[in-house]
Amino acid sequence: MAVVIVLVAVFVLVIGGGAILWLGFHVGDSARKHAVAVPTLPDLPTPPTYSPPPLPSYSPSFPSGPDSPTDTYSPPDTYSPPPQYYGAIAVASDGSVGKSWDYSSASAAEKRALNECPRSHCKVLVGFMNSCGAVAYNPRTNRYWGGRGATKTAAEKDAISNAGGGHWITWVCTTR
Repeated sequence: MAVVIVLVAVFVLVIGGGAILWLGFHVGDSARKHAVAVPTLPDLPTPPTYSPPPLPSYSPSFPSGPDSPTDTYSPPDTYSPPPQYYGAIAVASDGSVGKSWDYSSASAAEKRALNECPRSHCKVLVGFMNSCGAVAYNPRTNRYWGGRGATKTAAEKDAISNAGGGHWITWVCTTR
């Protein structure tokens, strides 16, 4: 049965293939003899172009006065940091004190405090800026200690704490 199907298929291919070749030669000959008109697409109309409608004009109205945007612009004031005032306290081993406040630099304040101290062996124990400074003495250790703070009381407490006890002997604050 399979053999019969194969033979039928071969027969159809041979007969069908020959018919296609025969038709191809005859159609090719007639096409060569006669010009054939190829249909073309009809000319299509050009699509219309889109033009958006004009936008309405806008003229904002501003209030008049000092904050009006139509006034001339003046830049804001430039930032200038607050002034810095320095102070210092120098102490000698015998308790002599030299103080300074409201100087424009830390070194100038220290130099003035040393110059104000009546002894030659004075040392600057505390320097501060836009605040207060104090010196405390602890009799148990026989030492002087400096402290600083936002107020006179805060500077005195800091000096006593740094000394490990005792009492304050002097203080000074700068302009703030």
